[in-house]
Amino acid sequence: MCGIAGIIARQAPDLGGDLLRMLKELLHRGRDATGFAVYEIRDDVQVRVALTAPGFEKDLVEIISRYGGIKKSRIYQGGGVFTFYEAAVDVEPAKLLMLHWDIDTHPDLCVHSIGEHLTVFKDQGSAEDLQVRHKIPPLKATHGIGHVRLATESVENINFAHPFVSYIDPELAIVHNGQFTNYFNTRRKLEALGVRFKTNNDSEMAAHFLAYQMKEKGMDLEEALHLALDEFDGVFTLLVSTPAQVGALRDRLGIKPMLYFEKDEDTVLFGSEQICLTPIVSDVYATEMEPGGVMTWSV
Repeated sequence: MCGIAGIIARQAPDLGGDLLRMLKELLHRGRDATGFAVYEIRDDVQVRVALTAPGFEKDLVEIISRYGGIKKSRIYQGGGVFTFYEAAVDVEPAKLLMLHWDIDTHPDLCVHSIGEHLTVFKDQGSAEDLQVRHKIPPLKATHGIGHVRLATESVENINFAHPFVSYIDPELAIVHNGQFTNYFNTRRKLEALGVRFKTNNDSEMAAHFLAYQMKEKGMDLEEALHLALDEFDGVFTLLVSTPAQVGALRDRLGIKPMLYFEKDEDTVLFGSEQICLTPIVSDVYATEMEPGGVMTWSV
């Protein structure tokens, strides 16, 4: 089933905590994994990577060192077999795409986030599990998106959980509820264009598709989402985030829910169910997106 949530709140003192509270209300929609992406207000480049074993830290540090220095780092065990590594790195923003590419080339490493603003936390279990295991500090950010997962495959592989990012545009993230019935055909088309995949999850295809349209074809987010509506088959809703925008997409059948609520110019909430909006606005009365709807908000 899965569930998705999102928030724009430019003045929130701990937007990461707000998003976690929203995801806790969606526990009944998925207990296999939980994750969120936020766009922090900070002045450094940060990277978060999943390792199949802690011994691969040496390989990861060697890859990062080709591009710049490591200012501070932390490595710790996640809820399953994966180890997590996070660091602030002295890397030029123009080189982030290649750094992302090189890390993901290693079979035992997977980038969860990299960039000047984007931070992604994801792991097995609930939002409460995620918060405790990863010792997530207060995160001052402008916006973010999140996901609870009911896995249909690869429960043990956290790299198949959401949010997904794309090396083509390292600070784009997506969360997805549903399935794409033309996943394999669309993936083959992207691979023919030179796009490389790290997992077999259909949501990764959506991230690369949107990133490719925006970076290689010059589309803005709204144009890319309209094209996705035409190209993707299946039942699905998507929340997509960039450093400057949040976009929402609902397929034309309208099977999967998507609600939104605009409190004022500074706060917009998104979710699969109205109950996940109530930790932020207790008297919320949300609007359901129309089937075939595409909407974008600037941050």
